[in-house]
Formats: sequence, C-alpha cells, structure tokens
Amino acid sequence: MTLAGDLISYAVNKKTLGIRGVKALLQKRGIPDDIINSLDIDAIDETMGAEELVRKKIKLFKSLPKEKAKRRLYGMLQRRGHSTETIKRVLDGVME
Repeated sequence: MTLAGDLISYAVNKKTLGIRGVKALLQKRGIPDDIINSLDIDAIDETMGAEELVRKKIKLFKSLPKEKAKRRLYGMLQRRGHSTETIKRVLDGVME
C-alpha cells in the first residue's frame, strides 16, 4: 500500500489531480480496485491543488474575455478529475 500512498501524494501534490483523477491514475498504474477502495481517497482536499493550478494558469488567459477564460480553466480542472462543486468554488473565488 506504500506504492499507492506514494502515487496519491504524487498525484495530488505534483500533478494537482482531483479525486477522480487520483483514482484513474491508480487504476492506470495497476493498483487493484479493492486496494483503491480501501484507501481514503475521498478525504483528499482537492481545493488547494485546484486553486494553485488556476492561479498559475490564469496568466495564460489574461488576454481572453473573462467567460472564455473561465470555460477553459473549468475544462482543464475537469480533465484533471476535480469535482464540479470544487471547480465552481475555486473559479468563483479566483475570478472575482
């Protein structure tokens, strides 16, 4: 289970993945579903990683209209496995 723990730490801290993204990474790396389900992945606070990523990437979208930039950031976070609630909360907080 240390491999799974290391992968979770890597996924959250380095790749800024959300809960769904972490689960997908573990499955892709061949971690059995019973081990994935036994881990407390749902307790991960994905908000901090999402905020960090948005603050870093928002600079790329400065020249775009606000709504277009928001859509692109939303899609980026969604592809990384963040939940809809987290994405909305982070974008509302950062884009205001």
